[in-house]
Amino acid sequence: MRKIRHLALGLAAVLTASSAAAVDLRYGSKGVPVSFGNPYMANGSPSSYVWFAMFDALTQIDGKGQLQPALAQSWEAIEPKAWKFKLKPNIAFSNGEPFNADAVTTAIAWLKTPEGRRSVIGGEIRDVVGAEKVDDLTVIIRTEKPDAILPRRMSAVLLGAPKAWTKLGPEGFAKTPATTGSFMIKDWSEGGGRIILDAFKQSWRAPIVDRLVIINLPDNPARMQALQSNQIDIAGNINVDDIDTVEASNGRVVSGSSASVAAIAFRIADGQNKALKDVRVRQALNYAIDKDMMNTALLRGFTPPSGQPAAIGAVGYDPGIKPYPYDVAKAKALLKEAGFANGFPLRVEVMVDRTPGDAAVYQTMADMLKQIGVKVELRTITFPSWLSKYLTGTFDKDTDAFTLSWNAAPYNDVQRPMEIYSCLWPKPFFCDDGLTKQLVAAGEQMDLVKREAMLRTLGQGYHDAAPALFLLNLNDFFGVRAGVDDVEIVNRVPAYHKIKISKPR
Repeated sequence: MRKIRHLALGLAAVLTASSAAAVDLRYGSKGVPVSFGNPYMANGSPSSYVWFAMFDALTQIDGKGQLQPALAQSWEAIEPKAWKFKLKPNIAFSNGEPFNADAVTTAIAWLKTPEGRRSVIGGEIRDVVGAEKVDDLTVIIRTEKPDAILPRRMSAVLLGAPKAWTKLGPEGFAKTPATTGSFMIKDWSEGGGRIILDAFKQSWRAPIVDRLVIINLPDNPARMQALQSNQIDIAGNINVDDIDTVEASNGRVVSGSSASVAAIAFRIADGQNKALKDVRVRQALNYAIDKDMMNTALLRGFTPPSGQPAAIGAVGYDPGIKPYPYDVAKAKALLKEAGFANGFPLRVEVMVDRTPGDAAVYQTMADMLKQIGVKVELRTITFPSWLSKYLTGTFDKDTDAFTLSWNAAPYNDVQRPMEIYSCLWPKPFFCDDGLTKQLVAAGEQMDLVKREAMLRTLGQGYHDAAPALFLLNLNDFFGVRAGVDDVEIVNRVPAYHKIKISKPR
């Protein structure tokens, strides 16, 4: 009995030591997915901070904005309207299901249902007709018209285990998702505001740490306080003003491009503000903003001014398209020429604490427009409210403009934001037939060199049409405590599986 007791005590000690040695990575996030593990109901932050740890797509965009294989190992256009994807072998989902072509066909079949079409990702691939299984490791995806960037679009379609999805349905799967990524869900709300993910050691991209803890801290000061008090290892989306604070506490700041241009979209096609329907007025608003001052005074030079739809580094970016220069006299002259010499009211719905310094940028914008007689009323709304209005086109009747960046993420191609700012959008707020025809032609051009030249021409056309107030190229900033190594930002999210904890907390 004494020997058995000693063995039991020894085993308990081993288990305790093993538990104590477990390494957690704690990420302070500005939000968490409202749809839990249904990856089709949103696109980008804050959902991506959780989903990119769990899910994979056929393709992925790397830290330099380039297209890379993920669950697919290769792809080719076999017809103008058909792409063949060869899948990687020997990959399994966290519930034991093998990854194969069924995962792709099941996902696309649901995204083409009425419910799926209404989802955010259903909108991203609205021109996809369907997917056909050739064999377990080969699938053909067909489109309504030629689509040169379908492999890039597929980086937005995160894949789950097909049998689990079919059995549980979207809501059931969302609570217990089976995925191929580095981490698998353990608890969606342990202790309130925390998402616990265990390492999926059998993943094709197995992580180094044992657990990932996503802590929901919507307010930037709360994230900063948690980082300084050693309650988190990484604080996501901190402000530029916090860089000195992080570095003073022996931490560091890691930045990454957001692949987007901050902008205020004008409601031209569906709005009631007659002034905005005149291109001279829209150009005047752009001339009235001192973007260089915003960049240097508010954002320490990290956010270069922009005057085009493409962010720096995105496919379609043209360095020859310059931002509108700051010219108050020209802005006033254009307003007078358009019949609005005394200005007009402008009601703008904005979200704050979404990008670095956004609240200060919007207030400065309003103050600058006042100089040309434009009286701006800023209305702050929450992200869920904004998203609902954006997807359904149901902004309040008297809303004249709203926050909408030219966002090329997740596939880093300017065609994405151009499609949103066009007649192709289900509820267009800007519709220029000429630009839309050029956009359709560019999308169907399978020669990528010719296509990029067409996109650059379109970029100049959008600059001249001024469907938005072009502001700044955006970057994301992440505060990292000392002892957290190999933090790389990929498509606006830390590559969690590469991160090491070298210094204990």
